[in-house]
Amino acid sequence: MFLMVQKTTDITLLCKVIDNYGDIGTVYRLARALEELNQSHECAPVSLRLITDNLESFHSIEPAVKTDVPYQILNSIKIYDWNAFEFCHNEFIKNPPEIILECFQCGRPDWLEKLLFDEGCPEIVHIIMIDYLTAEEYADTFHCLMSLTRSARVEKINFMPGFTSKTGGLVLDKAFMKSLKIDSTNGTNNSTTLNDFNTVFFTYEKDWTPAVKALAGFKKGNLNVLVAKGRGHDSFIEAWEKCGKPFKVCNLDFLQQSQWDAMLCETPLLFIRGEDSLSRACLTGNPFIWHAYPQSDEYQTVKVKALLERMRPFFEEQLFTCVENVFIAFNTPDGNIEESLKEFLKNYDNLCSGFKKFALNLQKNGNFAKNLMTFIEKTYKINML
Repeated sequence: MFLMVQKTTDITLLCKVIDNYGDIGTVYRLARALEELNQSHECAPVSLRLITDNLESFHSIEPAVKTDVPYQILNSIKIYDWNAFEFCHNEFIKNPPEIILECFQCGRPDWLEKLLFDEGCPEIVHIIMIDYLTAEEYADTFHCLMSLTRSARVEKINFMPGFTSKTGGLVLDKAFMKSLKIDSTNGTNNSTTLNDFNTVFFTYEKDWTPAVKALAGFKKGNLNVLVAKGRGHDSFIEAWEKCGKPFKVCNLDFLQQSQWDAMLCETPLLFIRGEDSLSRACLTGNPFIWHAYPQSDEYQTVKVKALLERMRPFFEEQLFTCVENVFIAFNTPDGNIEESLKEFLKNYDNLCSGFKKFALNLQKNGNFAKNLMTFIEKTYKINML
């Protein structure tokens, strides 16, 4: 009698840190979600390797990460320093990658490029391009679309995160989902009392005087604004001081990813930036306003409008106008932030239901990590010997 042995599949994640912590935050979240599936036997056995070029940023969101070593293991995930050419080349030539998750069009380290195309891996290598999160329609079109490479031994395909069932969805890692208190019967997460109302402010730099003025008139108890470190911190504090410090401000210490997630889930109003934090804000079911990364020719407004169209069906049209106006105002140079934010805040209680419905609908698209593993198992048929 022959015993069928289940094969362990190597998955290598690549990440270059471009915007401080968002890139590594998203990739680390995905790696943890894949390992959760692995540990709970919800997918074929995998061995995870994560390669990043910025261990310092990684350490900021996960203090257990060491910054001065070429190789380490954290929670069963093997972590390599992208810049350790000789060490990584020697390690990977002994155990070439089977599946590479190339995240956010980051390219590949020179030593890995040499291994894949010059020296040649003994088997076909599958590269899966994990792109930036977007609500634009092209995410549906590009999902699972093949791309060309310069070698028949290296195959490439796109796998898109997104907001519809035609994409891979969003990462629903267990730690984050456990922090949620939202379901189909109760309300949004809400730590609000008549005496205390918290909001997180995490944006890019801008003249936030109009936002401070609008928040100053928000009649929801004692307003506490938790200002996160980052590019928008100083400009918000400057505006707050200019307006006479009309409400309480708390400067947040830098939080590791699990703490940040828990805070977003517990805070009833979010001003948010970045891809990873945007995805978490969408899933909390709490009202939020997104400040997108400013781009040339104001292309960020295209991304903002695309997200708004995904959100629109879950709101009454008249109420949704409040959401639409403030999102556009926050993301255009001449937007009327003060008046649009005042209107948004005036309708806060009535808007909660729409944000909750949007969040629950996103959960129906499934866990990006699980959808990715299902795709890998079906497409490459590598789960069994």
